[in-house]
Amino acid sequence: MKMYPDVKIGKKEYPLQSILFGHRIQPSQTKYEYLIEFLQVAIAEKRGANKPLEAPTFTTTEMFPISQAADGQFRYLPKLRIGLKRFIFLPKSKLDGKAEVDKDAYKECVKVLESQITGGNATKKKNSITIIQNLLTGFSAVNQSRSWFDQNVLPICPEVILPEGMGIKSWRQKLQFNVNDPEVDEKFDYHKYTYMCRGGEVYYLHLLNAIAEHPEYKTVIELRLNEMITSFPQFSYLCNFVQGNWEEYYVASKEVKTVEKRLGIIPTSFAKRNEQTLSELQNFLNSKSHPFEKMETLANGIILQIMRMMYLAAATDNESNCWVIDVNCAGHENIEAKKRAIAAFKHNEEVISTYLYHGLEEYRDLLDDKKDDQAIIKDAANDSYRLFRKLGKMIGVIIPNTGKGMRFSLSEDIIKFLVLSIIPPKQMITLDEFVHQLYIHFGMVIGPEQYKAEITIGSVADVGDYSFLKANLDAFGQKLKDCGFLRDLSDATAIVENPYEKEDSAK
Repeated sequence: MKMYPDVKIGKKEYPLQSILFGHRIQPSQTKYEYLIEFLQVAIAEKRGANKPLEAPTFTTTEMFPISQAADGQFRYLPKLRIGLKRFIFLPKSKLDGKAEVDKDAYKECVKVLESQITGGNATKKKNSITIIQNLLTGFSAVNQSRSWFDQNVLPICPEVILPEGMGIKSWRQKLQFNVNDPEVDEKFDYHKYTYMCRGGEVYYLHLLNAIAEHPEYKTVIELRLNEMITSFPQFSYLCNFVQGNWEEYYVASKEVKTVEKRLGIIPTSFAKRNEQTLSELQNFLNSKSHPFEKMETLANGIILQIMRMMYLAAATDNESNCWVIDVNCAGHENIEAKKRAIAAFKHNEEVISTYLYHGLEEYRDLLDDKKDDQAIIKDAANDSYRLFRKLGKMIGVIIPNTGKGMRFSLSEDIIKFLVLSIIPPKQMITLDEFVHQLYIHFGMVIGPEQYKAEITIGSVADVGDYSFLKANLDAFGQKLKDCGFLRDLSDATAIVENPYEKEDSAK
């Protein structure tokens, strides 16, 4: 297998699942953390060198530096801003992650910020800081109980797009707060991955590879992503107020620490989706909507695109690439569509499982000699088809959340991404053409025509009676109408429309 970037893989450098599906995607990462980590790489300064310890051969702040896209030692330098993260999350995080040094640093930070507020008494100053903190905390991307350094803010501005810095308990508990001690802010491990598990890096590498192949998409995608994360300069002002004053007090003349993080690898088989991913992303980003709405939908879309890449990597020419969809319209259960969707989903998992065993046979000499084959397969399964299930349930592409009968379906959130990514702003196509495009882009089988096409491939059974698929298509049309994306021109013609205006050409 060829990898992107084109680097030689060393023995025990990557587990099997990373070789097959990119290094590394794991189940603990939330959908918003995929988006945040992707944007973190995109906005960071990037460096490259022939060897890790050599001077950089290039340094750039481009989101997608395509002239250096194949550099095997590609690295990025995210902004750390640990003082800002501590200010936002420490008071409301779980007790276990609160070392005394960080409690003291937080208290000092609050004092410094209060001293910078002019006018008003001590109570008003304290209330002002609390308002800033509550405002930023309100945009938390994670509702789970985590330590403060494991939490993230939605990408409401570039300043809060931050990496995961693990506060190792044995390190932090030994420290005492001292304004002259750089370890108060620097003694974190930025190379361990607990929740930010490189899923966003995998998506970034896919886009970098795609844009290097199709550079005509570069300008628009970079522009729109930048517009999305810079829509609220007031949040940037508040974040810089917190971090800037903390650095002036704590860092003083000391140089701010930087961390270099090396990007991993993805299989070149992901390139099967290169132009489709770019056209989908461009259409979506060009659709004018509120930035928060755009972030929410894009987080779902990234997961969908990653799922499709994973499956296409596993599928061979002899295997089905299709996802039979049970539209599952409320109050109109389609027993036969459900049955066929369950069978197709089982086949999808078999395809990925088979791919793991083939990969084990092919790459055994690169894997850990101390782990037996079953242990390797178990780990790979957890980070591949079991992850595939979790991601699908997370965005409503796989139902039910618990219990038997897992199958592909479409939530309203995903329908929104599909419409905005397939159809350019303020344009429309027929329902039949839209369903056809879903089949072309994502292998989604909704109506009779797509099912018949899969019969000719031999990937689904010939059922003779296709009335259940016509009912499935009708239910999909109703779902689109309920979401505001479909209107009937006549009894025979239905139109699917992207109702959003196009974003301005420049801002």
